[in-house]
Amino acid sequence: MGEVWSGAEGTWPDGREPHPSVVSLRAATRALRFHLDTLPAVFHFDGPGDQFLAESAFPYARWRYACADSLLGSGIGGTVVGALARSLFDDGLLWQWIAESPAERRQALLGSMLEERDRICGFLSAHEVSCPNLARWFVPLDGITDLTGASLAALSAPSLPDGSELLDLFLASSPVRPAQPVLTGGGIEDLLKAAWGMLAMSGLRGAVMVLGHAGHGNLLGMQSSLAVGGVPGHDLRADHEALFMHVAAVGVTVTLLGACAAVPESWPPEVEQAGFLRTLMRLTEEVVTAASAVHGLGDPRPPAGGPPKVRVKVRDRRLRSAAVIASGDVLPDIGNASAVVSAVRKYDAFVSSWVTSPWAHGDPKLASVLAYSGAHSTFATVMSGFDEHAAVTSVFAARMLLEEAARFTWLAQDAEDDEAFVQRSTRYFDEFRARKKKTIALFSSNGVARAAATKLFQMPDSVIEGPETISKGRQPLPPIDEMLLHLGAPYPEPGWLPVAYSLLSQVTHSTPIGLVHMARYRDGTLSAHDISPEMLALALDVACLGSARLLGMSGLILTHGSDEARQYAFGLEERALAVHDAARLVHWLD
Repeated sequence: MGEVWSGAEGTWPDGREPHPSVVSLRAATRALRFHLDTLPAVFHFDGPGDQFLAESAFPYARWRYACADSLLGSGIGGTVVGALARSLFDDGLLWQWIAESPAERRQALLGSMLEERDRICGFLSAHEVSCPNLARWFVPLDGITDLTGASLAALSAPSLPDGSELLDLFLASSPVRPAQPVLTGGGIEDLLKAAWGMLAMSGLRGAVMVLGHAGHGNLLGMQSSLAVGGVPGHDLRADHEALFMHVAAVGVTVTLLGACAAVPESWPPEVEQAGFLRTLMRLTEEVVTAASAVHGLGDPRPPAGGPPKVRVKVRDRRLRSAAVIASGDVLPDIGNASAVVSAVRKYDAFVSSWVTSPWAHGDPKLASVLAYSGAHSTFATVMSGFDEHAAVTSVFAARMLLEEAARFTWLAQDAEDDEAFVQRSTRYFDEFRARKKKTIALFSSNGVARAAATKLFQMPDSVIEGPETISKGRQPLPPIDEMLLHLGAPYPEPGWLPVAYSLLSQVTHSTPIGLVHMARYRDGTLSAHDISPEMLALALDVACLGSARLLGMSGLILTHGSDEARQYAFGLEERALAVHDAARLVHWLD
C-alpha cells in the first residue's frame, strides 16, 4: 500500500461542523438507544443455564450499542465502533437463527460454551501455558443457575453455527427491504422478517469485510478513521459511520426480537410488548433510512451466480476433561484488580508525557501515522471506559491493540536486515492491498457499482496513495497466533498471548463465556454491566502491552530513531511490564 500522509494535523473531530446528514443519523441512533434503555432486564437465576444465557443476550447487545453511540463524535475510538457493530451484526445472525426454532436451538448455547472451553484448553496445552484459575475463567458467576457444563443438558447439547455459516444462511434467504417503514407488526416472526429486511443492502458481504477490518484494528480498519479534516486514527469518516451504525441498529433490534422468541417468559410484565416493539421497529427504520442516505448502498440485487452456498462446519465433539468444571471446583469471586488499575494509571500518565507530530520530520508513511495516532486513540478508549459503564468497549479496544501490535512487531523485527525487512514489508502491504481488492470485488459483484465501492476506500486529498500492484505469488501474513508468539517471546510463557487473545475474543464474539464475564453476582445481586476482575486485568494488561509496542515503534519510525523516542519507548515498555506483574496475579496467565 505504502501511501504517504502529507497534510498538517487536522482539528479535533468535534471542532468540525458535521454534515446535516450525519446530524440526522446521530439523532436517530441516539433516539433508538434511549428507547432500548427503557426496557428492564429480567433474569431467572434458578432456571436452566441456556435460559440465563439467552436472557443475558439482549442486555449485553444493548450495552455495546450504547457504547458505540457514545463514541460517535467523541474524538477517540472511531474504529472501535466498527468492532462493536460487527459483533452486533453477528449477534443478530445468531438470534435470528435461534428464533426460527427456539425450543431446539436455545440449548446450543450450552454446547458452544463447552466447545469454546475445549478450544481454550487446546491453546493452553499447545502453547504450554499454565492457568491455575481456569475454573474462574470458565465459571465466573457462582450461585446463578448451573454453568459448570457437567449437566446432561450441556453435555448432550449441539453447538451453534459459526459466523460464516450464519452469514451464508442469511444471504441465501434473500431478505427484502420493506417497501415502507414498519409501523405496525404482527407476531415476533413477522417483526424478525421485517427487521432483517432493514439490513438488506447491496454488497452486504463486502460490507461485512469492512466491519471485519475495523474489528481487527488492522491497516484497512484504521483507514475508516481518515475523515476529512479530522485526526487520523481518532474520528470516523461519515460513510463508514453510517455503515457501522446501520448494522449495529439492526443487530441489536434482531437480538431483542430473537430473545423474545427464545425466552418469552423473560419479558417484563410492566411493559406492553406490542407498543414497545412497534416503537422499536420505527426507530430502527429511522436509523436505517438516515444511514442509507449517507453510505449510499442501495437495495440488494440477486447475486450473479445464484444463491450462495452454505458452508457447514463439521464438528467432532471431543471434550477435554478440563472443559467441564465440577461444582466443588468453582472458585469464589474474590479477585481484585485495584493494583492493576493503579499501575495502569501510572502507565497512562507516561503515555501523555511525550508526543510528536507525525509530520515534524518529513512526509511519513500512512501506516506509521495510523499506528501512532491510532494507538493513542484506541488506548484512550480503554482508559475512558474501563472504570465506568463502558468496560466492554475497553475489552474490544484492548484486543485490537494486541492484534495490531503483533503484526507491527512481526513487520519491524530485525530492521537492520534490509533484505528481510523489505520482504516482510512487501508481505504486509500486499496483504492489505489484496484485502482491499477482494472487498471491492465483493461489493461490485453484488449490486454495487464499482465506482461506489471504490469510493468507500477513497483517501482524503491529503493522502498521497501508493501503488496498488500486488506481488505475483504473494505470501499472506503469518497466522495471528504465530505473530502473537513472536510478541510474547520475552515472557516466561510466550504462549500466554495467544491464550489471552482467545479469552478476549470470547467477549468480542459474544460467546457464552464472554457473556458471563460481563456481569458480576455478589451478595445476591447481579450487575449486568460489570466485568470480572480476571477479564478486566487481562484487558488492561494487553492494552498496555499493545499500545507500548505500537507507540514506541511508530514513534521511533516517525522521528527517525531520535533519542527522545528511544527513551519514550523504553519507558513505555518498563511501565507496561509493571502492569503485567500486577495483572498476572489476577488473570494468572504467564
